[in-house]
Amino acid sequence: MIGVLDSGVGGLSVLAELKKALPNQNFTFFGDTKNIPYGTKSKEEIFLYTKNILEFFLEKNIKNVVFACNTTSAVAYLELKEYFLNKINIFPLIQTSAPYAIVDLKDNDTIAVLATKATTKSKKYEEVIKKINEKINVVSIDCTGFVEIVENRTYKEKKSLDLIEDRINIAKKHNAKRIILGCTHYPYLVDIFRKIYNVDYFDPGIYLARTVKEQIDNVGQGKLEFFVSKNPGEFILSAKTFFNIENAALVNL
Repeated sequence: MIGVLDSGVGGLSVLAELKKALPNQNFTFFGDTKNIPYGTKSKEEIFLYTKNILEFFLEKNIKNVVFACNTTSAVAYLELKEYFLNKINIFPLIQTSAPYAIVDLKDNDTIAVLATKATTKSKKYEEVIKKINEKINVVSIDCTGFVEIVENRTYKEKKSLDLIEDRINIAKKHNAKRIILGCTHYPYLVDIFRKIYNVDYFDPGIYLARTVKEQIDNVGQGKLEFFVSKNPGEFILSAKTFFNIENAALVNL
């Protein structure tokens, strides 16, 4: 059994990739809908929210956990790894996938990172990328509001489209060769992004799933179970756009 966590439905984009990579494996997904979005929260709050979910996973004897959340990976992974040392094996999204994001890019090329405020502020993507090639230009773009667009299904509203265009035009202005989808909600907006700036969009979830596949056997019954901390009905409604979900159990953490 593998645990997968995020603040909402965004993490389902990672779960979908994990299911492709390990179709027989059992997965338990936790969406912390009570505290969404994580991207505007403090480091201390994100640590606490995620710690509570990891303790819930431990109660269910789940010891392999995927952080299907860039924000948690950016600001709380190291502390949580230490806190749950020898208890839980954690796969962090950014640290695992970022090295693949610059494959085939040349010195002085620009890569843009679309992310939440917390992830942008952490500069974690830039840190990992610069360790590999310091000559790659990294432009981080705060996309506060994108999570709510996905969660509330307001893709077609003018206010949403104006915000998306404004953010993507920053990457376009910098002539970014590739754009990292630095929040697991963002893959659901790629079709809109491409209409504004049609370049290579990098989905970290795909590469995270490959790494998990290398380390965990594809054994199980292919079971899926879903838990949320608030409004299971709304979660199911939003999730159905992207994943076939019939039930989500409410857990008060």
